[in-house]
Amino acid sequence: MHRYVNFLDTTLHLDIDTEAEKSFEPVARFFRHTIADAPSNEPAFHITFVPYDPAAEPPTGRPAVIRQSTAPEFTFHALLSRHGDRLVYANENTRLDVPVDASMDRRFEVGITDGSVCQLMDFLRDLIIRTEETRGTVVLHASGVRRDGRAYAIAGPKGAGKTTTLVSVLSRPGWEYFTGDKLFCRIAADGGITATPWRDYPYVGAGTLRGHPALVDWVRANTGLDPAELPDRKKLLLDADAFEAWLGSEFSPEPLRLAGILLPEVRPGEPCAVEPVTEEPARWMELNRIVDRSIDTTFFGWQHYLVPDYAAFYATLSAMRPHLADLAMLRLTGTLDVDLDAALAAGS
Repeated sequence: MHRYVNFLDTTLHLDIDTEAEKSFEPVARFFRHTIADAPSNEPAFHITFVPYDPAAEPPTGRPAVIRQSTAPEFTFHALLSRHGDRLVYANENTRLDVPVDASMDRRFEVGITDGSVCQLMDFLRDLIIRTEETRGTVVLHASGVRRDGRAYAIAGPKGAGKTTTLVSVLSRPGWEYFTGDKLFCRIAADGGITATPWRDYPYVGAGTLRGHPALVDWVRANTGLDPAELPDRKKLLLDADAFEAWLGSEFSPEPLRLAGILLPEVRPGEPCAVEPVTEEPARWMELNRIVDRSIDTTFFGWQHYLVPDYAAFYATLSAMRPHLADLAMLRLTGTLDVDLDAALAAGS
């Protein structure tokens, strides 16, 4: 089966072996907004998915950390071996056969099992991010909401309260879910910043979950865990479809004009406070803090076959600076029970 992932200017050609289709189905469902039967661009990479039996093909080589995450589901270790001009990363779920230099050889082969889902989603996402960065797209580490054709990013480090703020804003009428974890930003032809959303698996703290009984029930039914018995900052991976159904706002891949950036900092027990960021140097600093550079991630340690060329990336980032004057930028501190309409009015 031949399918294509089309995202912005990047197209991935997927060749899925018949015997691998069942294992790939959850990935196809997750990426359904970008998977098509025809390419939108010349494919950047050609990826073949085949069935993988680690018992018949035991992993060999030296230890390699693909990703070290606070989420067990997204922590991937493997064994690395070299075969001529190919590298093989293999563990108990996935076998990834990659070129030494993806600029010269754009073919990948991925052996998959039913346990490969999270690893496959990260692999495809990473190919797209690195390609888009080379082409000049600036990626922000942010969730986001939308209304009336405009998007607002919710950005900050892990534990800042992005998901808590997202859920709080969406509990008010008129606001819809926009993006899960990343925003792909470009300068619009008519000025301003255009943001394209990225669907991501929600990773939600137990403290946030406990405020929403429907999500607690889903977690209990599908994971065997009880958020009531977990520390507030213990995060749990939720199914994207279940999360969006609970929000009442399905993901849409359409790009929107970026209208503002919210910078939350959860402080339990304190009332929610709004502070506009007005000084131009401070706004520029905050934008740089939320840029998602691959060099800042664990991917950079092992994916040397696809290191972005940052010339166009930094040119776009620099070009974004004068457009910050048109954005609302607000620091939100406290319990993060956020009425965004009131916050925007207070910050204007």
